[in-house]
Amino acid sequence: MNTQKCIALLKTVELGSISRAAEQMGYTQSAVSRMIADLENEWDLELLRRSRAGIEPSSVCQQLLPVLQTIAADHQELTYLIGEIHGLRTGLVRVGTFTSVADMWIPGLLKSFQREYENIKFELLNSENYMEIEEWIRHGQVDCGFISLPTVHDLQTRFINRDALVAVLPPDHPLTRLSRIPTAALSGEPFIQLKEDMDNEISRFLNQFPDPPKPRYTVSSDHTILAMVEAGLGVSIMHSLTAQQSRYRVVWKHFDTPQYRDIGIATAKNRKPSSAVALFVNHVLTAIGEAPPPSGG
Repeated sequence: MNTQKCIALLKTVELGSISRAAEQMGYTQSAVSRMIADLENEWDLELLRRSRAGIEPSSVCQQLLPVLQTIAADHQELTYLIGEIHGLRTGLVRVGTFTSVADMWIPGLLKSFQREYENIKFELLNSENYMEIEEWIRHGQVDCGFISLPTVHDLQTRFINRDALVAVLPPDHPLTRLSRIPTAALSGEPFIQLKEDMDNEISRFLNQFPDPPKPRYTVSSDHTILAMVEAGLGVSIMHSLTAQQSRYRVVWKHFDTPQYRDIGIATAKNRKPSSAVALFVNHVLTAIGEAPPPSGG
């Protein structure tokens, strides 16, 4: 069995398209089609089916995917080890992330990591839905991912950092004089709200308000919120990791009732991470990680 054919099948299932799989792998579309046809002939199985949504794995293929993912990971690990023997540090790390981590952590992490491992390549996949990132990890679309803890039990997770929800204010707003903001203080303010489905933690926090602020604006980007707050159009609530971006002139303050999310990094429990992935996860924990929060904290 040719390992590259298995990788071609996995990439096709991941992307739902033979042409996109071929593009990512550097093959022609006909070459990838031929590799998958070879596997179907060799195993006497139907592996792919066409639907309105594109190409989907057959039920038999779904059963084979965990083993195929292990084969692909072992192949990547072998390639890495051979390169290491020759004095190279090679490999591919596919990372699932959400916007605030992608903006505030990823550039610095990659820059410091690649000072030592310049030949390791990265693919970054972004989502604002933690559950989607968890699914990517579980199904092998990414090797590791940044998520909000706690999470499902079939992932191997490591705590990285605690991120507070904060009030975001224009620099000349009277509330900036307070060390901490009472939640009731925002009730009468013009409020700039992130779309509800984009950050459930903020929505849950707002639902705790006796008199929640009424949104004057609803937007789909944290950057838009920061620009609007800077312009004096209103106030908002966001995670401190996002609010601390220095390109915007805003003031952020903690609430008198602290609210947090715990950010972790996860890998699949049923697959051993490659050496390149393990190196990156350890680098994240060293560069950003802090002591785990107290239980129930």
